[in-house]
Amino acid sequence: MFADDARGHVLEHLMYNSIPYPSDPSQEVRLPVAQLQPVVEQLLVKHSMFLFDAKVAAARLLEADLYGVPSHGTALLCRILNAIDCGDIDPRGRVLTLTDAPCFATLDASRAIGSVAATKGAELAIAKAKEHGVGVVAMGNGQTLGAAEVYVRLMAAAGVLGICCTSTGGATVSAPGSRAGAVGNCAFAYAVPLQGRVPLVFDSACGTESWGKLALLQRYGLPLPEGILFDSQQAPVTQFESAVAMLPAGGPLGFGLSMLCSILAGPLCNGWMPIHKKRRTDAEDSQHFFLALDPARFCDVDKFNRELQKTLDEIVALPAVNPADPVRIPGVRGAACYEDNLQQGIPLHRSIAEEIKARALKKKVAVEW
Repeated sequence: MFADDARGHVLEHLMYNSIPYPSDPSQEVRLPVAQLQPVVEQLLVKHSMFLFDAKVAAARLLEADLYGVPSHGTALLCRILNAIDCGDIDPRGRVLTLTDAPCFATLDASRAIGSVAATKGAELAIAKAKEHGVGVVAMGNGQTLGAAEVYVRLMAAAGVLGICCTSTGGATVSAPGSRAGAVGNCAFAYAVPLQGRVPLVFDSACGTESWGKLALLQRYGLPLPEGILFDSQQAPVTQFESAVAMLPAGGPLGFGLSMLCSILAGPLCNGWMPIHKKRRTDAEDSQHFFLALDPARFCDVDKFNRELQKTLDEIVALPAVNPADPVRIPGVRGAACYEDNLQQGIPLHRSIAEEIKARALKKKVAVEW
């Protein structure tokens, strides 16, 4: 517990600044994609996945790492392998079509690995948007998809505006006036394709932070923020193992957004609201919602791009509170991370790299680090 003015300072900071991902070269090893990707693929194959699916899953995990979302990249691999081992993930699950209409579809992910099923969902939304202007896909009976932004980036790369929200696990984000879990820490992401510049990309948890980022902070030996996490007795905590709920991002705004995501990636996908999910995260179903819009079907694309380009240029030129920290546009940091990590290698915490190496050696998969 700490003073109200201190808590207010922390929460005000969190309203404007996301906690950065930890980075400490002394605790990390940089692995080239050419070294890491085959190991991830072969480990998945050794756990009964088809090679094609393993390549898709590995690509999505490494994309998260490349774009600077390490909590949802290769760091998830051992958790995925454990989920396969205990039967929570069907390594050969096939995505089934429940409803197929010109502009929308409902899918059953059959407990397949989330990144493979979600890729199929995003690609189907793209195809429908390209043909009809709008593509909506609701997917239930799934598993965690990793970083939501990699799927909206797929949509933007195809020239469509993409939105994705996903609900995994139970109610871990509190409602205004409470410290108990009410809604899920859902991920919400969108991407807008832009001519001549990197796409506009936004990806955020609806809680103050993602649980994955907090787990990574702990792995680096860094303190967790005070005043946002609570235990089962609704008392403030700073220990990851004790935390069962967190404040919503921006108070009522994050709660309202999480409520929407919990519905779109919940009952609309033939699933449950997070508050009714009582089992451990990987044992519960995850649901995913994808929306793709083709701007060319709605407006003059050239005018659309000119207006956005002008707007973004004007926003970037706004005076910064701190000149050393200029105004940023969503997606620019990720694009810069991608280029740096592609050239320098993906930075993994040494403990994560060693865990992957141990699993690989156990399965007789060659490792070069």
